[in-house]
Order: sequence, then C-alpha cells, then structure tokens
Amino acid sequence: MKKLISLALVLVMLCTVSLAFAKSLAPDNSEVEYLEGAVIHATVGAYNETTKTLTVTLYKNDNFDLEDADKLAAGDLLLANDQVCKVKEKKNDADGNILVTTEDGLELIFFQIGGDDVNLKLAEDDRQCMHAYAVLNLPVAEGIIYEDNSDPEANAPVVTKGLEEILKIKEQKEKDSIGFDFYATTIELNQNLEIVRIHQDFDVAQ
Repeated sequence: MKKLISLALVLVMLCTVSLAFAKSLAPDNSEVEYLEGAVIHATVGAYNETTKTLTVTLYKNDNFDLEDADKLAAGDLLLANDQVCKVKEKKNDADGNILVTTEDGLELIFFQIGGDDVNLKLAEDDRQCMHAYAVLNLPVAEGIIYEDNSDPEANAPVVTKGLEEILKIKEQKEKDSIGFDFYATTIELNQNLEIVRIHQDFDVAQ
C-alpha cells in the first residue's frame, strides 16, 4: 500500500513539473512564435468574463531590407503602418537615411538598425511604424500588474495590482484618451502565455 501511495505521489509530481514547463504549439501559418516570456506591443481590448481572457492585438515593427528600401521609386507601393501607400518622392538626408513622401502627404524615414536591416518611422512624430500580426484571447495571470508610465513628468511609473482595478483604469483611459493602444502599450507573458504585466508609456496621441 505504501508503495502505491509513493508511486501516486511521484506521478503527481511529474505531472506538475510537466505542466510548469509546458511548451506552446501554434499553427505554422499563425506568425505567433516565441511568445513565452515575451514583451510585445499590443492593443489591449475587451475582457471576457466567461473565458477569463483579454483580447489583444499583437504588433511588431515594420522591418525592411536596406537594398529593397533603397530601390524604391516614385509610383511604387509601400506597405507601412498597416496602410498601402504610393511613393511620391524618395531622397536621402545628410545622415544617409532614406526619406519617402507618399502621395497622400505621409512622410516616412527608413533608418538602419544594424547590418542591412532598416526600420520605418513617421517623420512627423518619430513614431515607429508597426503592423498587426495576430489577435489572441489570452488568459490573465493571478498577480497581473499595470505600470502607468504615461506621465512624462513623473519620476516613476504608477503600479496597479489586480485585474479588477486594471479594468477600471482601462475603461477610464478609453473614455479620456487612447486606451491601451499598441503605440504606447506592451504586454508581458509568462511561460503559460498568461498576461503578467501591462506597461504603458507616453504617446503623443494621448
């Protein structure tokens, strides 16, 4: 009997360890990779009481190959910031960055981030251009926190603990400002793909 009890305890322990270090598997075409423990730009949407999940739209930077960006010419199409833009003019500035003006008046700057890779930002406000790549309903960790670093005059972020209080802040910010918008908002996930932290920085649109 003691041997059976011991074996049962071992099995329970093994199952617990397996769950603690569980890996996630996503469809090949989902574009969702390496989310465990990641910090990601995201727009945080509605909370579902039934599934206990937050709907989040994930974003990543618009990255390009330097050679491709350099070949752009008037009349070419450029996908930037989730928009299709038609190039009106392309030139280089004194620092060698590629400047693009679109036919609808948008001014964009390609800037090198290392090697032959370049990112794209808006010339008007230096916002990094990004595109949405996934919409997920993610569970919320029990100890979730919200870091509000949106006040440029504050010395440190204001930290709020607990989902209930965070949802109240989210609702108020959606009424008064931009809500938890991806330009200024990141989420941090744990190994179980639970949201453990929402962080918000200052944004020119707030």
